[in-house]
Amino acid sequence: MASGDYLDLAQAAVRSAQGDITDTTGDLARGKAAVNEAYLATCGDGFPYDFLEREGQWTTTAGSGVYTYASIATAMSLSGMSIREIHMLTNDTYGGVPLSSLDWQQLETISASTQESGEGDGTPTAWAKWDSRIRLYPEPDQVYTIGTYCLVTPAEMTADADTPLIPLAFRHRLLVPYASAILLEQEGGTEVETERRMSRWREGLRALREAHGTAKRPTFNVVGAGAFDHLPGSGTDWAVW
Repeated sequence: MASGDYLDLAQAAVRSAQGDITDTTGDLARGKAAVNEAYLATCGDGFPYDFLEREGQWTTTAGSGVYTYASIATAMSLSGMSIREIHMLTNDTYGGVPLSSLDWQQLETISASTQESGEGDGTPTAWAKWDSRIRLYPEPDQVYTIGTYCLVTPAEMTADADTPLIPLAFRHRLLVPYASAILLEQEGGTEVETERRMSRWREGLRALREAHGTAKRPTFNVVGAGAFDHLPGSGTDWAVW
């Protein structure tokens, strides 16, 4: 057992709730379920944590414009997690050219309906997401390598040696009090005891966001790259001003 793995966290939660860690089919089994609930709740709060960022590549199929998040995750070799949201796609066949990100209505507007039989195919220049799928437009006319930047959602831990995606320094601080509160609630613990542990979790969550939220340098800048290109004096003017 290693510090911060599934078994270690479950045992710590059971101890915190005054349970018996040797009761593998009772207290410990409930502890493991509670740790997974805490894990998914923490990582699924919608915040863009840097430890949930992933990048990779996948290839298109000629004549096919729709791809599921699940198929993209498999092609990117993402294990023990699924794609929560795709933030950026690039055409890596042509040097990493970014594809325009549109909502579904915008994509249908510029294409005058992607369902039109005579729409044709070509080099994808845009994409839109709906449900857990994306559509590339135009429909690929050949195999292209697509670079992808995304945020992921972790899967539940199952093996004792599994470790959360959450950085080690925050695993006990976040998952143990949350799981312990669940166990106390199940056993009829007092409201004060339960709330004290949830308060610790909320404090840990604030610290996690400060340490691992992506809206900070160097991963975030108020001014986007290239924002001042083509201005007078930039050396890359579009025309004489």
